[in-house]
Amino acid sequence: MDQALLDEAVGELRALVALDGGDVEFVSSAEGTVALRLILEGAECRECVMPKEFLEQIALDMVSTRLAQVSAVTIDDPRVAD
Repeated sequence: MDQALLDEAVGELRALVALDGGDVEFVSSAEGTVALRLILEGAECRECVMPKEFLEQIALDMVSTRLAQVSAVTIDDPRVAD
């Protein structure tokens, strides 16, 4: 997987989430899936950050347009209990 293209997509998502005071970090990638973590420390309104499912779809769109082999993006969201 081209790390530079992945970093570019994650950077685009980070900029989007930063508008609501959050951040996103890359965790791993394997077998067509990219795992990210949502960071909400410092976010004034945790609920203002887009819901996990919506963020995952946006992230998938951003990543898969650059890396066709990516078919899924998962986001570890601290607001969602596992």
